[in-house]
This record gives sequence, C-alpha cells and structure tokens, in this order.
Amino acid sequence: MKPKEIVNEELQGILLGISDIIETIDISKIRQIPRDETADEWCGEEFRKHIINKGTSHDGFPDMLLGTNLEYGKFCYDGENRVDIVQRMESHVTDLCTWSGAHRRALTAVYPPGGFISWHNNANAPGYNVLFTWSQEGDGQWEHVDPDTREHIVIPDKKGWQCKFGYYGTYQEPESLLYHCARTNCLRATVAFVFNADDRGKSMAEMLLEEIQTA
Repeated sequence: MKPKEIVNEELQGILLGISDIIETIDISKIRQIPRDETADEWCGEEFRKHIINKGTSHDGFPDMLLGTNLEYGKFCYDGENRVDIVQRMESHVTDLCTWSGAHRRALTAVYPPGGFISWHNNANAPGYNVLFTWSQEGDGQWEHVDPDTREHIVIPDKKGWQCKFGYYGTYQEPESLLYHCARTNCLRATVAFVFNADDRGKSMAEMLLEEIQTA
C-alpha cells in the first residue's frame, strides 16, 4: 500500500463535503461494542503473527473493529442527527464512487479516538484498492506487512485527507497477500473502493491514480 498525493481539485471538493459531515458526529454517541478492547492488543505484533499463522483458515475479514460503518442500517450511533448524517454521507460517497469509476464500494467507516481495525488481509475480496483516509488531527496510522520483504510498514496519518493504493490478493496468490490494520488516537474515517483483480481493473485503477494526482 503506497500513499498518493491528492491534487485534483474536483476530488478535493467531494472529499471536503464528506469530512464536513464527519465533523458533525458526536463521538460520545458512537456505540462502540465492546468498549474495553484496545488497539495495542488487536493491532499488536502478537495478534499479527496469530493471523498470519492461521493461513487460509483466516477468512480475510477483521476480527475486531472499534468504530462504526457509516452505511444505511450499519451506523451504530445514537445522535439525533443520525438519519441526516447517513443520508448526506450516502449522497457524497455515491458521488465519489461515480467520480472514481470504481467497480464497487468497500468499507466506509468512522473511528473515534482509540478506534482501530484489527489485522486482516481481505483475501475474501481481492482487487485493486483505493483507500481515502481522513484524520482530524493526524494522530493515527496504517500498518501492513510488505508482501515481498515481509517488513512491517507503518504509514502515519496526516491531518485531513490522504490516499493510499494497493492490491489485495487471494490465498491462490500468496505473494500478493496484504496483511494490514489501522489505529487512531483522534477522529478518523476511511472510504474505500475496489477495482476488479484483472488487467482491466488494474488499468482503470492506474488511470484513477493519475487523475487523483493531476490538478
């Protein structure tokens, strides 16, 4: 997974609309279940080794997410503005998906301070992934295991929006398995899109990356 600079002004405008919505979320109203889980446990070295050692018995999904999905029917939030947030978010994310030309949407989530998504590899959902991340203060990070070198890589968040791009492989292509997790000490959100795991998907993703990095 590699960071990409967001230069395109139209994209910046769409993303600003999304972050404006996120900043209306009352952190205290997010239903975090369970609240006693920590990033140090689920994003730590011991759990990373555990997931990798499970091999194909790991289904690709994260075992733990301390945060909430922002989609209809999945937004665990008790604020009075819940419906307004979901409706506006759906509209903006749909605009972003249309602009990107992605084949499908993946996770759209918000994480409160202390939030995280545990080590996993998305082997169940292969493809070229474009991940937009927003951080309120830049106090968080993405982590992955480099498929080639097996090195543990940490990519710090930065305040505002950031884009990352990478390929999620299946167990039939172990050289492309991308084990990853993320954690934050401030309000953080992610919006992810996937292009198919074929030559056309790769070409479309590369065209999008060029557009993202062009003024």
